[in-house]
Amino acid sequence: MPDDWLGYDWLCQQLADTDAQLRQVMVPLSQVITRPGLALQTLSDLSEVLPADIAHYLQLAQDVSEDEQRAHSYEWQALVVENAPLRVNLNGHLVSAPADFYNSLLERQIQPGRPIVQIIGEMLMRYSLGLPDWWYRARLQHILSTRG
Repeated sequence: MPDDWLGYDWLCQQLADTDAQLRQVMVPLSQVITRPGLALQTLSDLSEVLPADIAHYLQLAQDVSEDEQRAHSYEWQALVVENAPLRVNLNGHLVSAPADFYNSLLERQIQPGRPIVQIIGEMLMRYSLGLPDWWYRARLQHILSTRG
């Protein structure tokens, strides 16, 4: 998710001038599960990781090389300079975007009499964009207020 990626870049920047050893845990958001039956499990974000599974993922922690940490630090610095209101994961690349980047997606959901909370719920369930509900609400309110 973009927020996890940004947080990682920020942390690498914070630790750039220290001797601290950084370790990372990669948690797959999509994986095959075999119990109780065969299925493909897809998580929207890390908050959906079951507490019982955390110990397993912690065993997979790996050291982050100085070069990788430095590269993420540079990425953070570049994003700060861009100072965009939104960051999105676009085809595997973290890019800066304008606040209205997802407006066309939201506008398709707006129908007369349809409650905003219903649109937000559907957006959260249908799309795994890593955006919080308050962001959807603010964008929807902006779109509706500019329609006249």
